[in-house]
Formats: sequence, structure tokens, C-alpha cells
Amino acid sequence: MPNRNEKILVVGACGQIGVELTLQLRKMYGEAAVIASDLREEHPLLKGSGPYISLDIMNKETLHVLVLRYNITQVYLLAAILSATGEKNPLLAWHINMQSLLNVLDVAKEENLHKVYWPSSIAGELWCDYYYRRYNVDIRSMRYPGLISYKSQPGGGTTDYAIEIFHDAINKKTYNSFLKEDTYLPMMYMPDAIRATID
Repeated sequence: MPNRNEKILVVGACGQIGVELTLQLRKMYGEAAVIASDLREEHPLLKGSGPYISLDIMNKETLHVLVLRYNITQVYLLAAILSATGEKNPLLAWHINMQSLLNVLDVAKEENLHKVYWPSSIAGELWCDYYYRRYNVDIRSMRYPGLISYKSQPGGGTTDYAIEIFHDAINKKTYNSFLKEDTYLPMMYMPDAIRATID
């Protein structure tokens, strides 16, 4: 049974994982206990389900104020530039992905947050390990395979073609794959990913 005293901030709540994760967390902890945030306009599925705040995770001061104002105890950091999009501008992807993580880690350290959840990359894992060993920040990191979902659009990951196939089949009646016939990539259904993240 989840601790009802937890106050959770989901950063990147309007993304492919964020929408479904936010909705599930609100079922578990209550609507008011889970603050959804993103730079984008609030996703239609989140409207009316609980509080929503526009947040630029690159602004550490704003993040810190939000954590204090809402007595946040856990942060799910889902804001990122994904692999396929990041290939087009690797320096921007590195800056946004690493600086957003460092901003959350610093606030977690300063405010003794209970937990930080973050989809992984190898460079970030080393930072997370450092913050755990040096400052005792409890960080949970997950490496997702390609995620198959339908409630929100994918966000520029390597395996987004798996979802584009279905959308194009319905809307355009055709799909041209850029992959070879014998290509294999790991995939996971979104509800299974959400369950693994929360459990």
C-alpha cells in the first residue's frame, strides 16, 4: 500500500511514458498528491485528473521553488531528448538530459527527497551513483526497451517506428520501414513498463 503522505512531481508528464505513469500514480496516491509538469500544453488525458504546472526543468530555481511549495517528496524525471532525435543534435541532447538530471539531483540532495526515478543512460547512471554514495540520495534508474503505447504519441526514440506503423496503416494505409527484414529490437507494452516503474 503506498504511503499517502508522499507528494510526487512528474516532470515530462505529457510524454509517452509520463501520461500513463501520471494517471497510474494518481490512482495509487490520490489526484492531489501527484503534480504533473511539462513544457508542453497539458495532455488531454491528464486534464481534470489532478494538478498541472508548466515547468522548464532546466530552470533549477523554479524547480526548487515548486518542490518547496508543494512539499514534494518524490520526483519522476521523464523529460529528455530521446535517441533518434538526439542524433540530430547530440550536444543539445547531452545538455538537456544531463543538466535536467543534475538539477533534480541537487534539489533532491538539498531537500532530502525520498526518491528520484529516472529513465537511464550510462552517463547519468554514474552521476546517480555519485549522488547516492556522496549524499545518500535514493535514486531508482530504469532502462526501458522500445515502448508500445497508444494513449500518447512517441517522442523521438529509436523504436518509435513500431508505433508509427500502426498510425500510418490507419491514416495512410501504407508504411515504408527503414529497417531490414531481419532486424530485432526489444519492445515492451506500456502498461507493463508503468507497472515495473511503480512496483
